[in-house]
Amino acid sequence: MKHSQILVITAACCVSVALRFLDTPLLNFSSVVALSLLCGSVTRHPVAFLLPLAVRVLTDALLHLTTGHGFFPSWPFDYSAYVLIFLVGRQVSPSRYSAVLGGSIASIVIYFLLSNFGVWLIWPDTYPRTAAGLMDCFVKAVPFARGTILGNLIAAPVFFAMWNAFAVRDEGRLPVKQGEPSLAAADDQ
Repeated sequence: MKHSQILVITAACCVSVALRFLDTPLLNFSSVVALSLLCGSVTRHPVAFLLPLAVRVLTDALLHLTTGHGFFPSWPFDYSAYVLIFLVGRQVSPSRYSAVLGGSIASIVIYFLLSNFGVWLIWPDTYPRTAAGLMDCFVKAVPFARGTILGNLIAAPVFFAMWNAFAVRDEGRLPVKQGEPSLAAADDQ
């Protein structure tokens, strides 16, 4: 990985950490989902999925120390969602903005469904373990999801635009997934 690429991923990590502590009118305004998608798309290291998890663990620990509300019993479901989103990112070409948008939407849906399923399953005193209880959990989660949705729909295009801007600068063209024609090849025709 080039120095500029490491810089982009580091900046995305720093933004993701900062957004978890930013006081906004939207609950849960964050970008860890977008970070997971970016890491899955642009890194090939076998343990790169640990980067978004490390950001989440670090911020959960700091929130727990400062507020007492950093870790929740359903954390395994949240963390599992980041791993699945990382795998979705493996299918996203960073230079195809339609793929980035589709991957972002799919990632938000995965996170919403898995994290709230965890709340329903782990906290049985809150919701009955019935289909109606699960639906009630999903409906009541919508106000909490607005910040997650908006934060990640803003962050994903920004993160990928930064990645592509440095790729163009470093290589003179956008990176492509194997099997896709490069922009340079299209210029040759």
